[in-house]
Amino acid sequence: SFFVSCCESGSTRWTLNSRVGDVLLDGARPPDNVMLLSECLERVGSDERVANGNVRMDVVIQRPERFIPDDDLREMVLSLPECQTYALVYKAVPLLRRKGITGLLQWGGADENADAKRAVRDALADERLWNTVYGLLDIAFNAAKDAEARGKVVKSESEAAKVVITGAFESVLKARWSHVLSGVADKPLGMCVADGRPTSVWSDAEVNKTPLQLPTENVDDARGGGLELLVLTSAMGWPFTLFNTDTAADGTPFQMMDATDVVVRRESVRVWNIVRADLDAWLVRKERPPTPFVLVGSPGIGKSFGVGSHLLYELLHYAPGKLDVVTFLVREEIYIFYLPSGGEAGRVERYDKTPGVV
Repeated sequence: SFFVSCCESGSTRWTLNSRVGDVLLDGARPPDNVMLLSECLERVGSDERVANGNVRMDVVIQRPERFIPDDDLREMVLSLPECQTYALVYKAVPLLRRKGITGLLQWGGADENADAKRAVRDALADERLWNTVYGLLDIAFNAAKDAEARGKVVKSESEAAKVVITGAFESVLKARWSHVLSGVADKPLGMCVADGRPTSVWSDAEVNKTPLQLPTENVDDARGGGLELLVLTSAMGWPFTLFNTDTAADGTPFQMMDATDVVVRRESVRVWNIVRADLDAWLVRKERPPTPFVLVGSPGIGKSFGVGSHLLYELLHYAPGKLDVVTFLVREEIYIFYLPSGGEAGRVERYDKTPGVV
């Protein structure tokens, strides 16, 4: 089984580093266009003409009683959803920042930073607006604090459970290609193994199709260039073999191959083409979220070891910076491949698939 992960912004799961402006807007962007006072008066059904009707509401919101003297009319205008947003963005946030409260960490708990909070409350001079600000920031701070505490517990448990497999990331990333050719007259059975990836692999037209019927028995399809199959060799083995090449090294060459060599056929290339197209739509063109895939086939045909290992190799080579983590689940083991990021080298961590780890 595979899971891939990438970093995306816009999450409303707050941390102690979240900015107060983002919290008050619940992660939404600030308004692009600010309404005029005359538009707001029209929205509440007032035909009263004011001298300052062309003043923007981000200005009006600072001293509303000056621009809207009538108490009832002022309350109706300030109750508009747009005006409530303006009050948060253009009045509450600047006041919080002036008092040194730029993020949830500076806001603190109910008993923290009381003087600064009192000063903001007095400056707002609007009890309903203050209650909104206080409630939103308090809820977000408590959620972020709880999440941080839970994260420390999970991290502590995970750190105790993980095993870093030295060299495994490089072994898979730098797996060596070779290929099998047919039609070689001077070789046994007319076949030979050549190092490297062939200059001409199967075309998309050859692999991106679903057969409508089973091939006729004992009749081979024509193979361009004599390419029979590709082979990927990882010196330390693969997640499916639990990176356990020590036991195989004591056996025959064929036993060693079982641990290190992955056969890549046309069907595996077809699967990768489908996955790659979906990744491009998700991460490159930003068209849609990723699609979950299930590979169906008879037991023992190479879904996990063959296709799974090939997909892992290709995912580690996918567009740099687009993926952060690739997870490979096999039997009772979990292998997490962390791609290079922020100056840190790639690495592989192994965990037992026990409750609480996944």
